[in-house]
Amino acid sequence: MAPTEVGLDERQARVWEALAARSPALAGMYASVVLALAEPPRDGCEQARVSLICHGMREIMNGLPEAMATILIPRPSPNSEALKGRLPDLLSKHRELDLSADQDLIPIPRDVALLLDQLIRTSVQEKGRNRSNAAALLTDGSDPNHPLIGQWLRTQRFFLQWAHLDRNPGAERQLPADEVLRDNIRVVEDIVEIRTALFFDNVRALDDLLQAANAEEGGNGE
Repeated sequence: MAPTEVGLDERQARVWEALAARSPALAGMYASVVLALAEPPRDGCEQARVSLICHGMREIMNGLPEAMATILIPRPSPNSEALKGRLPDLLSKHRELDLSADQDLIPIPRDVALLLDQLIRTSVQEKGRNRSNAAALLTDGSDPNHPLIGQWLRTQRFFLQWAHLDRNPGAERQLPADEVLRDNIRVVEDIVEIRTALFFDNVRALDDLLQAANAEEGGNGE
């Protein structure tokens, strides 16, 4: 199906086509996000709408390095979520263990110590992997400390904080306005266009986008 058939404008269609050439799943997610944002929220569905949009964008950002970067650091296996899933059974096996005991040194069984060690190491590795894969996507891995990577990670955190309903129980926080959502989506769209050389040349694009990111920093609703 052509992107214009589902209501994307000319620029969105270019982004969709760039994604579709590399990952139809990401292209479908992007179209779904854009169309959801274009529709006004129904009464009572405001928070769910924001959650769906942000969850979709988080999936896109997570998938872009694999789809568009020239290098990629694979996810640790098992990952931290899988390791955390082992904790309840292990702690149930050692019911006598009290990790909250009021003492400086708490002896723990070896299998518990090994799992905690693996969980800590994997979590550190995953955090470094996120930055390294961002660098691979944004600078071909040439500059892991480029300021644009900070903007990318801030955008990821923005979508993460609104992707899950349980992070805003009772709707205590004010939902981000559609304009704030669009600004964050635009960060991702710009990167897709840079990577496909549709809009900027490589070096000048990063500089121009960085200037825009610096100007807008703090306006992400975090």
